[in-house]
Amino acid sequence: MNMNRPRTGIFATVDGVEYPANSYPEGGAVTLVVRAQANPNPDLFGRDTEHDVWAATVPTDRCERIVEITSIANYQGHTCQVIAIDPDGSVGLHYVGTEQAAVVRHGFVQVDQGTWARTVAVHEITQYRERHTDLMFDEWKGRQPE
Repeated sequence: MNMNRPRTGIFATVDGVEYPANSYPEGGAVTLVVRAQANPNPDLFGRDTEHDVWAATVPTDRCERIVEITSIANYQGHTCQVIAIDPDGSVGLHYVGTEQAAVVRHGFVQVDQGTWARTVAVHEITQYRERHTDLMFDEWKGRQPE
């Protein structure tokens, strides 16, 4: 199994297999995109030669699950989004809290309006986890019997 960390983005599960999606579900469908040499499922994917990917537009009701995944971890007591984990063990973080004075003391720098960033060693972070946001919850909830 070859997994990239941090795993982040939108993913849809179709026929028991999770695939990356290139956008939020819209109009009752989601577009899946796989960058691989071989077609991961010839019954589902076709070749998008313009973008050199395998692509499939799938009705959302065919998906068992559609989630947005954000990787997060703690650093110096602050909850941060993990932006990147490099092979050398450096971790790119974005602070997701509101305590700006504290993050400045811990070495974060402002890179954009409201975005504070820092690079640390992987052993300096704790409680690394993925946050899964169910993008189909409202639709699923609406289909449940009263």
